[in-house]
Amino acid sequence: MTVQKILLIDDDPVIRNLISGILRKRGYHVSLAKEGQEGLRVVKSIKPDLVIADFQMPGMSGIDVLNHIKEIYPAMPVIILTAHGDATLTIQSMQTGAFDFIEKPVKPKELLDAVKNGLNTVEAVRHKTEGMVSREETRDSNLMVGKSSLMREIFKNIGRISQSNVGVLITGETGTGKERLARLIHQSGSAQPGPLTILNCNTLTDDQLLNAFWVSDEETASPEYGRASIILDGVGGLPPAMQIRLLDILNRKTGDSRTASMPRLISITSQDINQLVMDGLFMKELFFKMKIISLHIPPLRQRKDDIPDLVKHLMQELNPVLNKNVTQLEEGVFQMLKSYDWPGNVQELKNVLMQAMVLSHGEILEKKNIHIETVEKGVPESTGFEKPPKSLAEMEKEHIAAVLDYVQWSKQEASGLLGIARPTLNAKIEKYGLTKK
Repeated sequence: MTVQKILLIDDDPVIRNLISGILRKRGYHVSLAKEGQEGLRVVKSIKPDLVIADFQMPGMSGIDVLNHIKEIYPAMPVIILTAHGDATLTIQSMQTGAFDFIEKPVKPKELLDAVKNGLNTVEAVRHKTEGMVSREETRDSNLMVGKSSLMREIFKNIGRISQSNVGVLITGETGTGKERLARLIHQSGSAQPGPLTILNCNTLTDDQLLNAFWVSDEETASPEYGRASIILDGVGGLPPAMQIRLLDILNRKTGDSRTASMPRLISITSQDINQLVMDGLFMKELFFKMKIISLHIPPLRQRKDDIPDLVKHLMQELNPVLNKNVTQLEEGVFQMLKSYDWPGNVQELKNVLMQAMVLSHGEILEKKNIHIETVEKGVPESTGFEKPPKSLAEMEKEHIAAVLDYVQWSKQEASGLLGIARPTLNAKIEKYGLTKK
């Protein structure tokens, strides 16, 4: 077994002797340096697996050392030591890319735990045990991912219907990605997609419905536009009066000479619409008019083999949103995620990943930062009520507000905890209309 190399940089001989003794007893190979410049020379010479650097040293601070190391070896974990622990210093260290931050006097268990965790990330990088998301890779243009047989069949059907203009009904539990699939249908086909209108059926008004078809008519008839689509979100909750209105519009359009150019209607719902028809809550004629093609997105618990692809895809989406560069996964992450049934489906997976990425050290998504809260075993029964999941903007607004309240509106501390620059924080405060309580 290869002995792991650790470099300790500290100008205090007592600290050097204490820490090196603790580490050597655990079998680590420890090299020593008295100040920053010497430490950087050792880094280039032996390329240690991990560096421990004191924050306050003559000539070059631990933060300066950290910055130089990250320029040479971005993945090398660096632990900062300090006798002057405070929130600002901790935040500064973590923002700069420190793996961990330990206060003096050093507690052996805390030190050894930090070192072990840091070296585990080195192994994850070295062996690439469970794949990684390339930072050179552009974000996938596909809105949906999945290689399971269930998802492959859905993608095949999209290919079959992409050139036609038939109505599509998409069903599936909340959080499975019905709107994403609807957008993918809209974007598929040989021609450039035209305008896309999304209507929330729970709050839909007569004017909104009429305007959607009227605008789409004008745009679809214009040669510079591709085929338009209208997405009816939550169609199972469409009130009876609106069902009649929609059926009337569809019937008139079916008899129109411009039927071939009418917008594609894509309806999505989490409810059992067949049951609604049987119960007399949804018009049978409208149901058959909408569902020429029916696609059902299976819940995530039925396609757990898609989790690795989903995780990589979601990480690519979330990195720029969270101002992070998390590209790799600690060993065992996929196994951990596959052991859970995900009642909230892909949306719940996305929320869990978001939290883990915010808390991650550097480029590694670690198991300890994955927090899955199981409310109850099994899958909750449908409530017969559709409530769309929160958008990223809503979640970001709530999170920023909570952080600002936590630090009593200290923008310096808040920007550090959020991992964003102060001007960016100010812009988001203004964007979301946040005020101090």
